[in-house]
Amino acid sequence: MSDINTTSLADKLQDLELCLKSQHEQEVSYGQALREAIVHMDLLIEVEVLKSLGDLHLHKGKLSKDAAEFDKAAALYAAALLRCTDPDMGQTLEHRIGYMEKLSKQLLQGYSPHFRWLLSDYWGTADSNVLRVAEICDKLDRSDKKSKQCVEETYTETLVTAIENSDMFLEVEVLKSLGDFYLEKGKKTSHVSQFSKAAAMYKKALRSCEDSVTKQTLGHRIRYAEKIRKAVKMSVSNESKWRQRRSPVGQHCGNIRKPSADHNLHPNIPRWGYSDATGKSKVTDISTTTLGDNDRSTQRRGRAPVQVG
Repeated sequence: MSDINTTSLADKLQDLELCLKSQHEQEVSYGQALREAIVHMDLLIEVEVLKSLGDLHLHKGKLSKDAAEFDKAAALYAAALLRCTDPDMGQTLEHRIGYMEKLSKQLLQGYSPHFRWLLSDYWGTADSNVLRVAEICDKLDRSDKKSKQCVEETYTETLVTAIENSDMFLEVEVLKSLGDFYLEKGKKTSHVSQFSKAAAMYKKALRSCEDSVTKQTLGHRIRYAEKIRKAVKMSVSNESKWRQRRSPVGQHCGNIRKPSADHNLHPNIPRWGYSDATGKSKVTDISTTTLGDNDRSTQRRGRAPVQVG
């Protein structure tokens, strides 16, 4: 791994640790981090999160001596190893798996964790899994309508559960469902980022999928999400250009100055005119004009003074 990648990964892991300190449930926080890693197609963080989840369940297994926790740890380490492209991280994961197997045999009287992903028929035939996964997702949809929990969080928890159980069929379906969620959200909000999230989920599901029909469906959804993203992006760009064309009108209006308030302090009072030495007409307010003795006597008799033209 290059020095740049190592520094970047270290920074991201530090951010992840800060996030975990502010959460009550570590597994939920790791699930959220896993989802974000998939959305941003960040394989380094994805592998690290899966390894961390494996460590979490291994620790639980040590405390509870529960074989199910060792099985979950084994599945998570295996999932991380399958995704890993860095030799150093791969070696670390192999050491963790060896340590887990040794610890499991010591604590559970020779028990060896199950690597279900190695057993192609563990979950049964493809047809039976289609029905099983459909029923699980139907229950999730109904539970979301009754509970206050966000659909995104429900599917994220199910995604982690699918990986812990090496349930590839459920994992693919949940990834596809998350993609559908982001796609519909993008249509409602017109946020371009939602379509990018949808495409990332579909692509992740496609890499894990082995069924030809599902692959075809995912490929279609990837193209559709990209098409909608471009259309929305163009629409937003056109709207921005339209606003820019209208903005000079507002700027010109802003240059128009109001007449000064002292030009007409009392609009209901008539103005008085006179001519200066050059013959040009001048206007002054009656409130500021000084009256002579004759003018005052004229006002007292009720006659209006003659205005000078």
